Amino acid sequence: MATNAATLREEGFGETQRRDTWWVQPLAMAAAFVLFIIYATFRGLINRDFQFGHGTAVFPESAYFLSPFYSPLLALPSWVPAILGPAIFVMWMPAGFRLTCYYGRKAYYRALFGDPPACAVAEFCKPHYKGERGFWAFQNIHRYFLYLALLLVCMHIYHVVEACRWPTEGGRMTFGVSVGTLVLAVDLTFLALYVFSCHSLRHLVGGGSDCFSGSSGESRYKAWSIVTKLNHYHGTFFWVSLFTVGFADFYIWMVASGRIHDWRLI
Repeated sequence: MATNAATLREEGFGETQRRDTWWVQPLAMAAAFVLFIIYATFRGLINRDFQFGHGTAVFPESAYFLSPFYSPLLALPSWVPAILGPAIFVMWMPAGFRLTCYYGRKAYYRALFGDPPACAVAEFCKPHYKGERGFWAFQNIHRYFLYLALLLVCMHIYHVVEACRWPTEGGRMTFGVSVGTLVLAVDLTFLALYVFSCHSLRHLVGGGSDCFSGSSGESRYKAWSIVTKLNHYHGTFFWVSLFTVGFADFYIWMVASGRIHDWRLI
């Protein structure tokens, strides 16, 4: 039976002929975004309980642990207001990477701006839609935030290694693993998977070539294939890494404030 597509078009915001619970996903994503932004802002401004272990006054007999929100840990000059902790000068890098992320745009455009709320659901700003131009042209700098994200992955690797170096009585270091080490390692794993599945990285390692030939071409093709396979799960890594980085900071906060104990396993 023929159907006129014009009769199926819905104009009012949120109007749709869908009968499923389409609103659950954007509502859940909006709640996740808002909660994470509030928590990360609070932790960035509170400026305490973000590290413990040797070299600090908190648990000097432990390996060194640093919250991923504060990595890399910056030494701020004395004229910087106390309310502006070092995390504020670090968070813009991962925040910018996620904000300009291709999947991230889709997620928060739908969840926070209702543009559109879901497939086949009328959007709010359709009459005024101009694409990612004007103010939204800043999304094009995503490729540059990728370079910063790769540096952050390196910093997280360094801090996981530090979380495995436990002090001994003779002033030396020995290998050790605690619950905190595993928490940071899991966070590092999903952060790396999120960054290495990036669309811009896929273009960086395999884009701009019509064919892959020679030894260098074969290497690029292998790298492109790996990133392509990871790219299928880029959205999943986006959300899982968002949770793990928040949980890693929360765990270090609880240990550094004395609320829980970091149990050494090895």
